[in-house]
Amino acid sequence: MATETPKRFDVVILGGAFSGSAAAVLLRRDRPDLSVLVIEKAEAFDAKVGEATTEMSGMFLTRRLALWRHLELDHLPKEGLRYWFWNEKVHSHAEASESGPYLRSTIPSFQLRRDALDEHLIALAAAEGAEVARPARVREVELGAFDHRVTFERLDGSAGAPETVTCRWVLDATGRATFLGKRLGLIDRVKEHPTAAIWGRWENVRHIDDVAARGASSLASGNVGSRRLSTNHYMGRGSWTWFIPLGHGETSIGVVFDTRLVHLDRGTNREQEYLRFLQANPLMAELLDGARLRSEDLRTYHPLPYVTRQYMGDGWALLGDAAAFLDPYYSPGLDHASFSIEATVEIVKAQTSGEEVGRRIAEHNETFLRSYHRFFRSIYQDKYFYMGEHDLLTASFLTETAQYYIFVVIPAYRFLGKFFWMPVLGPKPAFLSYHLMRLQNRRFKALALARAAAGEAGRRNDGRRIKALYNLELAPFRMAARGLKLWLLAELDGLRLAWKRTLRPPVAPQAQEPTGDIRG
Repeated sequence: MATETPKRFDVVILGGAFSGSAAAVLLRRDRPDLSVLVIEKAEAFDAKVGEATTEMSGMFLTRRLALWRHLELDHLPKEGLRYWFWNEKVHSHAEASESGPYLRSTIPSFQLRRDALDEHLIALAAAEGAEVARPARVREVELGAFDHRVTFERLDGSAGAPETVTCRWVLDATGRATFLGKRLGLIDRVKEHPTAAIWGRWENVRHIDDVAARGASSLASGNVGSRRLSTNHYMGRGSWTWFIPLGHGETSIGVVFDTRLVHLDRGTNREQEYLRFLQANPLMAELLDGARLRSEDLRTYHPLPYVTRQYMGDGWALLGDAAAFLDPYYSPGLDHASFSIEATVEIVKAQTSGEEVGRRIAEHNETFLRSYHRFFRSIYQDKYFYMGEHDLLTASFLTETAQYYIFVVIPAYRFLGKFFWMPVLGPKPAFLSYHLMRLQNRRFKALALARAAAGEAGRRNDGRRIKALYNLELAPFRMAARGLKLWLLAELDGLRLAWKRTLRPPVAPQAQEPTGDIRG
């Protein structure tokens, strides 16, 4: 009996969440002649973690994917980044040091319910003409040169034998499972950044704007925009905690920590230690009064960062989290996914039109790897050592956000007028920004350690407020100037600390965070 010829597709996408379905949507819209198959294991997407977009991933969602209506109906707007700090003098938000926007942001970004977004996108991919196999599990991928075989099995009970299809391109969008990356031996952990996270969804978290309105008048009058719609960060030495509002009234609350400094990975009861950690901070305790954790939803991940050694080959590519993940601070995950989707889609379109893409594939690998490693060394490496210092963390927030606006957001909106695929710090000329931010990061760690040794850790964490504004005009330049001023003042204070150290022996720093366990 003759063997049946496998069905052939132009593109097979492994994984149908954000990265996979977004790629399918763009391929079908831009090139309706291309046949696309999406293979998704989950019968229904779970809530994952509440996720915030940045300005660029927001642009990708609105201007590239045309999701304005969906975002307005099912998600919340995001009002920038906001940071809270505390010390022994602080008992409420009114007494804390705060850094964040004073007015509403002028550039669209969003607080997302990832289950709702992913479900909408995979339905949209099918509506655009992509074939969707769901639920289905990929069993094997045999790679060739723009000629591959993918074997999968359906999990809905409708079919028995595994199915095999052939294709020109295989795109891995399986997230942290990184199906192709692991099978090709490409994924490395970033041991220099030993971070972990624990998070869950909460009901009845107090509305911070109502807390402000009912409390000290200075807190209410200190802001025009909504504080709750910001991504609120509660900072401490070695950790930060996000409060992200979700569109159906729940709140995602997650702790990210450096395991060298905070020991939430060494206890025996992860829920108990997570709760104790949150309650130990009076600001978070103020919002959690009367709130309830959905215990069944508590999640952990350890360790966080990893990166591929190669993003793309002859007819295969890794998208988004299937290629790399660094740190949720600054919400870069969807940015990285958006950039990698756009870049990959453009190369697939070129190759399937008959173009030679060898040089473009090489450029793709070089650019995305350069972006990842520069981003890590200049922004994240050892940042957790100074997260508990209001002026230092705020200075880094201001200068880093300003450069993101000046070199990425403003050019995309004002000059290009569209989303562009180039990742942050990817261009070779970005080495100047890279070296400046890397120097700043190293100096702030040194200053934070000097303060701790002198017994002055966290002294600036009460009663201070630094305002930011997000627009496409002069605000980013003012933010950069304010950040540099704070850096200069911190360096001058460092000279005082150096003199102080010559007069008395150092004091060993005391960790404020409780211990616990987040291992699954």
